[in-house]
Amino acid sequence: MKHHSLIFLTGFSGSGKSTIGPLLANSLGYDFIDLDQAIEAITGKSVSRIFAEEGESYFRKLELDTLKTVTNREELIVSLGGGALESNECYTLIKEKGTLVYLKSGSGTLTKRLCHKTDRPLLKSEQGGKLSNGEIEQKIRELLARREPRYNSATITVQTDTGRIGSTVEELTRKINRYVRKTTGNSRAK
Repeated sequence: MKHHSLIFLTGFSGSGKSTIGPLLANSLGYDFIDLDQAIEAITGKSVSRIFAEEGESYFRKLELDTLKTVTNREELIVSLGGGALESNECYTLIKEKGTLVYLKSGSGTLTKRLCHKTDRPLLKSEQGGKLSNGEIEQKIRELLARREPRYNSATITVQTDTGRIGSTVEELTRKINRYVRKTTGNSRAK
């Protein structure tokens, strides 16, 4: 069964999911879960450490297992990892069970936001070292090209590289409320 008030935030790392998610949940009166943080709490390891020690495929299995635990809830905002939609199983589960919202940012904005981060495993060199800003932007472009078809399948899309966080949260709140009212026929949606 699809839960229209089960909202999955997707977008590239640095698009604002973990920042906007809790604010959006508060605005809507929903609960909030950051899937990566939930995985870290379950395993006692950071996402970077899981990638380094166990590999991406192991992490994606943990991601799917953790995702399955939240898909029967309502009035919940779930911040997905940037690559969660690459898993066919995760993607299908998300589309069947909830509403996908894409927080969209361009590669230039993402590079500025991520160039000083050291905890993003997919933005490291093959040897695990730091990439130059140019290399980071190239990697972001490559990953975006691969991921955008699924990102773009979202029911709601909001640009997050322009405007302020508060304005983005207000826009998302309006769009989600409108969507929930429209799909459920509930004129009393928050």
